[in-house]
This record gives sequence, structure tokens and C-alpha cells, in this order.
Amino acid sequence: MNETQNPDRLELSRLLQQAKPLVAPLYPDQLKQWAAESPLAQEISALLAMHPDYYEEIHAQIGGIFAKPKA
Repeated sequence: MNETQNPDRLELSRLLQQAKPLVAPLYPDQLKQWAAESPLAQEISALLAMHPDYYEEIHAQIGGIFAKPKA
């Protein structure tokens, strides 16, 4: 199974597409609140917890909202 067929990778892409327009206009303090309270952010965070290697993609798409997982 290649990377684009991985169900978690597909889910991440879908979530990031939804998150991008939501987080773009937010200030840093608003981003922290969004990350803490948004169900969408919680889903992205859960995927990041399962797949720390997704961090670079998440960071590239929506910025440094989530802490980089420890290796």
C-alpha cells in the first residue's frame, strides 16, 4: 500500500483541507484556543499522536499549531 492509499494519510489530508481556511485568519492566541477546543483539531492531534512522522506535513499545511512529537 503506498502512502496515498493509507487510510490515515487520506484522513489527514481531508482534515487539513478543512482546517486550512479555518486557521488562516486566526491570531496565535486564537490558534491555541482552536487547537484546544476544536473537534477537528482533536482529530488531527490524534492522528499526529499515532503517526509522529505526519508532523512535517501538518506544519507545512497549517503551521506550528501542534507541538512537534518527541522522537
